Amino acid sequence: MENLLQNLVDTLNKMTIIYKDILQTAQDKRKHIISGDIDKLESVIYRERNLSENILLLEEKRRYIMQSINRAIGKRDTIPTLRELIEQIRDPYKSELEKQYDTISEVITKVKDVNTINTLLTKYSLEFVNNFIKAICSESLNDSVYQQSGNLKDPELKRLLFEVSA
Repeated sequence: MENLLQNLVDTLNKMTIIYKDILQTAQDKRKHIISGDIDKLESVIYRERNLSENILLLEEKRRYIMQSINRAIGKRDTIPTLRELIEQIRDPYKSELEKQYDTISEVITKVKDVNTINTLLTKYSLEFVNNFIKAICSESLNDSVYQQSGNLKDPELKRLLFEVSA
């Protein structure tokens, strides 16, 4: 049981580090959205994807450890949450797990807040581009190039303000 608890502590430590990296990446992403630096934004998105894959692997490991701990306690019906497990164990693991739980919860909340801002910034940027395109077209577009779904549609421009052949 002690090995399982130590393994859980180690896994949560790794998760904490990666969640902090995800927070830093989200903050970097916001800077690049604001500056409009597409190359750096693409690099940050790639890093974000890698961190997400790593956190998913660690989450699977955490669930497996929690399942193993549950079997060691003699419960086989459900997997306890981390908060429930913390209530059932004693120190030194209890205090360490509580600290990690609080840290991870705090960082995840910050990531959520930063991602909300990033989403709004992206939405407003796309709205600006759409409005700019509409402003230079004498007639409205049938379909916008930028859509909420992320699909790309070719717009039908009826007449441009500027002559294309010139």
